[in-house]
Amino acid sequence: MSTTGQLPPVSADEPLARFVTVGSWVRADKTMRQDAFIPPKDLNLSVTRHIRLSQEQFWIIGQAVANARRHTTLFGSADLVVFAVAKSGLRVEPAPIPGNPQHAHITGWPLDKPAQKNIAQELAAASTFVPLPGDTHP
Repeated sequence: MSTTGQLPPVSADEPLARFVTVGSWVRADKTMRQDAFIPPKDLNLSVTRHIRLSQEQFWIIGQAVANARRHTTLFGSADLVVFAVAKSGLRVEPAPIPGNPQHAHITGWPLDKPAQKNIAQELAAASTFVPLPGDTHP
């Protein structure tokens, strides 16, 4: 997967994707549940920047994410813009990894679980579910 040079700093209007590897994260009406945005114990929620990715490259990364988590199904992505993250009091920090130079973390989460849940609800409400092309799930 090639990107040309170093990626620019994260901008407020930049789209991000949280790959959906759990079908129950998506409601029947195709809106996202907060569970998709609950941070892990290290409080670094993984997302992928869309920048400089073709649609094919984007979905290849998504499938790699699903495979790495031992999920065999990639349902799609929950897309939102950096502004929505910042509005919730969080930050997006680039965190490139092998195979995904566009990887980033949503950071700045409070330690309080109910506060995390409230922010996850805000992010879910600000996101849009994009199904995997050709997918009929969930």
